[in-house]
Amino acid sequence: MKQDGTEETESATESTSAQLNDVSPGEIVIGVLEGLDEQGHALVSYAENAASEPLVAISTVALNQMHAGRQVALLFAEGNPEKPVIMGLIHDPLYEMIESFEQVDHVSAEDGRNEDKRSEDKRGEDKVLDTSRVDDVRLDGKRVILQGEEEIVLKCGDASITLTKAGKVLIRGKYLSSRSSGVNRIMGGSVQVN
Repeated sequence: MKQDGTEETESATESTSAQLNDVSPGEIVIGVLEGLDEQGHALVSYAENAASEPLVAISTVALNQMHAGRQVALLFAEGNPEKPVIMGLIHDPLYEMIESFEQVDHVSAEDGRNEDKRSEDKRGEDKVLDTSRVDDVRLDGKRVILQGEEEIVLKCGDASITLTKAGKVLIRGKYLSSRSSGVNRIMGGSVQVN
């Protein structure tokens, strides 16, 4: 290896080129927009990238920091894996759902009850999220992450699943069913029934 690291860089480039050999010219590679650098250039990463750090990419669409973390469609200038070109953002219904939330003073349920659906705004004040515009959301991604600072609660009628910061998973309902076509294991420091 040379003192200036040239041999190491050439090796990483050869590795990336070899990994992208399976990608035909004009084929899209899915990457992630990691953010923007100080000059406003897009930084992207993708599975076939042998470099440990995100690469600067040219973009055909206007991007800002709000797009960080979104998946992007990539092509490569001159077929060079070190010259990614962002062709656009990948559509994700989850982002559409999040953007459709509107802050209102209260939400009235159809049966006349007022149910608070609260979140904190940037000033730390409680606000209520209006979910009345979202009737049905379908997510077809390979992976969906919902993350809460203190807890996440999924609720439908008398049934709920609560995940807490302390690592507790609470499942409540009038009837619980656990079925498996294979092994159904219950493991823990101790297992208590009744």
